[in-house]
Amino acid sequence: MNRTRVLISGGGIAGLTCAIELKRHGFTPIVVEKEPGPRAEGYMMDFFGTGWDVAERMGLTEALRQIRYPIEWLAFVDRTGTPYCRAPVDRLREALDNRYTYLRRPDLERILLDEARRAKVDIRYATLIESLSEDADGVTVMFNGGGREHVAVVIGADGVHSRVRELVFGAEPQFARFLGLYVVAFHMPRSGFPITDTVKIYEEPDRMAMFYPLDRERIDATYILRHGEIDLRRTDHLAFLRQQVAGAQWIAQDVADAYDGGAAIYFDSATQIEMPQWHRGRVALIGDACGCLTLLAGQGSHMAMAGGYVLARELKRQPDHARAFAAYQAVLKPHVDAKRRQSARYASLFVPQPSSWPWLRRLTIRLLFSKALMKYGMRMFGARSVLAGYR
Repeated sequence: MNRTRVLISGGGIAGLTCAIELKRHGFTPIVVEKEPGPRAEGYMMDFFGTGWDVAERMGLTEALRQIRYPIEWLAFVDRTGTPYCRAPVDRLREALDNRYTYLRRPDLERILLDEARRAKVDIRYATLIESLSEDADGVTVMFNGGGREHVAVVIGADGVHSRVRELVFGAEPQFARFLGLYVVAFHMPRSGFPITDTVKIYEEPDRMAMFYPLDRERIDATYILRHGEIDLRRTDHLAFLRQQVAGAQWIAQDVADAYDGGAAIYFDSATQIEMPQWHRGRVALIGDACGCLTLLAGQGSHMAMAGGYVLARELKRQPDHARAFAAYQAVLKPHVDAKRRQSARYASLFVPQPSSWPWLRRLTIRLLFSKALMKYGMRMFGARSVLAGYR
């Protein structure tokens, strides 16, 4: 069997990062993605730390810097829209040595997809794995529609609801930990809402809304909502959002009511994935498929890129896939486990609870975003790359 043929399930951040690096190392990666094309839905995120480090090693930071949103300030506002904490974004950049940017998750996927296409990576959309069958020489993969491939190894980069993980390790519930929150995100016309050069964050007990200016005409909205567990497949996403923000002050309800469904909507639970082992036989998992941290950690995309980067390097270094998988896990799993525990502790604090003391929460926010404590706060949230000593 040609050991350079690698199948990657998942055309998102982890899968594309891994495919690009494998191609550079002389492998023949095949990426299969169940969606019909690149995804448009996603939320705005801070990009720095480990993610920036990997992007720099891959030569992608210039593309990152070309993505510019008109965001100059970050503000936490009260029910009238009046800021009680306001900080310039340049303060964040200075704290992170200018290795920082705002971007939407689809922006990062597009940068990676462009690079993968330049490298002539084989990417197949609307392709779902039906079965995996391992033998002494490799893995036979059967797809919907009857296609098949025989490859040396399979990499599951297909997210928190991973199909590869289900086929090889078992059903999702044994690995999943629901944190009691749901995330809804979309972009829409600004329609007169007061979101121009400032990210504005508004909180009430059990719900939070974050609004970002995309340009003069559009805004991005992200809601984080505390709620008991629901069946994602049987839930009307927009109806759920509107029900949960009914009666919310400032513009939180108004924006949800104004969204017409014209742009893609992102909807998912804040669910962590915890696994004792990230590989079995000729199959390994990366990114959210094996160590989902959730949006609460603010580093899911960072760890996804790190996973793809490290696994590709270890497959190049090690002649045996089992040793490569073990080395990859040894490098990253301790960091992911620590960050997962940290974000689980933070989950109950991320969105205010009815019992929260508003004055104490506001004081804490002001301190964290003050000039004196900003660098310390960013260290807490992963300013240092977990790959700082990895080459």
